Amino acid sequence: MTQTARPPRAAIRRALKSVLPEPGPGRNLYWSTLINSAGNGLFLTTSSLYFVRCVGLTPAEVGLWLTVSGLIGMLAGVPVGRIADRHGPRETYVVSLVAEALATGALLLTRSLVSFVVVTTIAFLAASASSSSRGPLVRAAGGERAAQLRSRLRTAMNLGVTLVGPVAAVAISVDSPLAYQSMIACDALSFAVCALMTLRMPRVPGTKATGTASRRWRVFTDRPYLTLIGINAVIMQQFPVLTLVLPLWISLHTQVPRWVVGLVVPLNTVLVVLLQVRLSQGMESPVSAARVMVRAGLAFLASLALIGFLGHMSAAPATVALIVAIVVYTLGEIWSTASVYELSFGLAPAEAQGEYLGLLSNGTAIGRLTSQALVTTLCLTVGTAGWIVLGLLLLGAGLVAVPTTKWAGRKQAAPA
Repeated sequence: MTQTARPPRAAIRRALKSVLPEPGPGRNLYWSTLINSAGNGLFLTTSSLYFVRCVGLTPAEVGLWLTVSGLIGMLAGVPVGRIADRHGPRETYVVSLVAEALATGALLLTRSLVSFVVVTTIAFLAASASSSSRGPLVRAAGGERAAQLRSRLRTAMNLGVTLVGPVAAVAISVDSPLAYQSMIACDALSFAVCALMTLRMPRVPGTKATGTASRRWRVFTDRPYLTLIGINAVIMQQFPVLTLVLPLWISLHTQVPRWVVGLVVPLNTVLVVLLQVRLSQGMESPVSAARVMVRAGLAFLASLALIGFLGHMSAAPATVALIVAIVVYTLGEIWSTASVYELSFGLAPAEAQGEYLGLLSNGTAIGRLTSQALVTTLCLTVGTAGWIVLGLLLLGAGLVAVPTTKWAGRKQAAPA
């Protein structure tokens, strides 16, 4: 009996080794990311229902002011990133996490629109601060393989959200103030736990920049990096495809059975968890990462064009084509994410990682905010041609990545 148990255990150990970072700061970040993403998953799934059904806000008020608060929150990204560069990312990240914990907990006390706006704005400011200060911490923990560590952390994020999905579903089915408040409280607790876990990591000293590196807002004068931020913002236009636009397209414009809609996101999530780390390997330089971005653009174009033609197929072929399209789309998503990770670290100066990554995070947020209106109009209003145009847009962003990376390399090699 012992002999038959060993192979499965060995397989489990190999699987964990392929997913988990090496013991040390990277693994600490992995577990804290898993915990934090689980808390965020509970919050994002249930919070809007809590604000509407329990606080008394309208859906329009919640949507509008969450968008406004998110835009205001981006103001903290670059300044806090610079603080993390100069005074150390670990302490800055811990302070940001504590602020997120307090702000999320304070949402339980909101009873009016004014208090909702004030608290959510503070929460978004803290979230932007933690995102920009976390970047240099990941860079320090991952060393030369920081992009691979980011890929593993992305796997942890997807896994955390997936694991708590049934819990959030139970809270929604109960539909009581206590159930919703419990989900928000768990999210606040996750931030506090992550702060305590971060304190166990080694301290990363701040950098003392001199010369041109000491200029304030240096990132705003780095044109290749600004171009990279623009490329990433364009790539983020695919953000609402699986969760918002594709379900509507399938239901309204194709003969694909509606129950298939429920398989789209789980299939994507499972593929990301299984393949993110494996497909992220081999990108050892910004130039190789930029070439992978081209591959991602081709995958996006192929998958989106195939989705666009689903309406011209009968039910069975359309269902098979949809599954193929989701697999190819997920490959594009994995490749583009891994490529941006490598480029964002490789093209940012070592002494200004927080400042640069803070602005990159803002560009990502802007891309997500603009994506819903653009993709909905292109794909649902224009139709098949709109899906193809979206694919060409993503491919164009991928093609620009190669010359942008070479431009950045020439600039870095030039004498000061």
